[in-house]
Amino acid sequence: DYSFEFEAVLSAFEHFDELDFVGGLIRVNGEVIAYTLGEPQMSGHCFVSHFEKAPADVIGAYAIINQEFTKNCLMEYEYVNREEDLGIEGLRKAKQSYHPEIWLEKCTAVYND
Repeated sequence: DYSFEFEAVLSAFEHFDELDFVGGLIRVNGEVIAYTLGEPQMSGHCFVSHFEKAPADVIGAYAIINQEFTKNCLMEYEYVNREEDLGIEGLRKAKQSYHPEIWLEKCTAVYND
């Protein structure tokens, strides 16, 4: 549900410093066209990108924010976890195009009383 996602992004920005998030953005003519934010994992070897957003009509914006943020801000990390693809075919294809070294299968745990 996009309303939950919006609330999560808003909360992430509101608590950016408290959460020790790191982020980047791209502007064109002063207008933000893409942003990303996430946090280092406790192991220190992996950075988790929690949010990466860009307008769908700005071709290449996702690729550019991902490439530039990784190249300029994440050199110290061995891995970048781009999280799940939500079963969205286009997102899955984009994430596979980065040739991930590790691909984890998502599972759901259910507690039965």
